[in-house]
Amino acid sequence: MGVISTKLRNSAKGQPCMFQIPGVCSHDASTTVLCHLPSEIKGLSTKSDDFHAAFGCAQCHETIDLHRLSREDELYFSMRALQRTMRNWVSRGLVVVPEDTHRHKPLSKTVARRHIGTGEIL
Repeated sequence: MGVISTKLRNSAKGQPCMFQIPGVCSHDASTTVLCHLPSEIKGLSTKSDDFHAAFGCAQCHETIDLHRLSREDELYFSMRALQRTMRNWVSRGLVVVPEDTHRHKPLSKTVARRHIGTGEIL
């Protein structure tokens, strides 16, 4: 059994589908659920951790679960959906990521942008 979070599972309700597979997605937020993606622990009766999942409409969920796409397309749409879902959770405060509030020193390769005509620093 993987990591289970009722808050993450419930957070999918009413959200837009993050897979948005062209020609498949219904864009119907009322059918959106948390779709568990393949992982090391996912097996015949075991789901992935709840944080290794993405919001998906019924049609996209079925397409991913039944492997109706090429391996490359399935990986692309799953990864994109996972990234979009993570960003959603972070913005809603459901997943907390420590951020750097300041940098100690600027990167050595960073160069100020200049106006092409006047040379002014932008």
